[in-house]
Amino acid sequence: MKKRNVLVNIFRLKCPRCHKGNLFTVPGLFVMSKALAMPQKCPHCHQDFTIEPGFYSAALWISYPIVVALLAFLLVLGYYLHESLKVPFKVLLPVLMILCFLLQVPIMRIARAILINITIAYQDDEMKQ
Repeated sequence: MKKRNVLVNIFRLKCPRCHKGNLFTVPGLFVMSKALAMPQKCPHCHQDFTIEPGFYSAALWISYPIVVALLAFLLVLGYYLHESLKVPFKVLLPVLMILCFLLQVPIMRIARAILINITIAYQDDEMKQ
């Protein structure tokens, strides 16, 4: 089995060790119920996802620059929409704020996936034996 691309694995929210088990109990990026609920172990390779108490609080440091970059992109996009399409800021700003709010859960899930993929290395089935 070939090693999958780590970036693809992060966005698929899969186990960093086997790339098969789900990181979250409810799969998918856009989830509103039990958004950050994770199983104790990977259902496929039994990798422990609770590495240490407070481990996932470091995901806040990963999500912060993602949110800042997203907000900067949306503000630049809003500026160009305001200039070219003459969309008033009274309409544009609430839309951008709602969009940032709706993207918060997927960003937090991706940040957790990035953190655990940085910490735990991929192991091929052949390497385990």
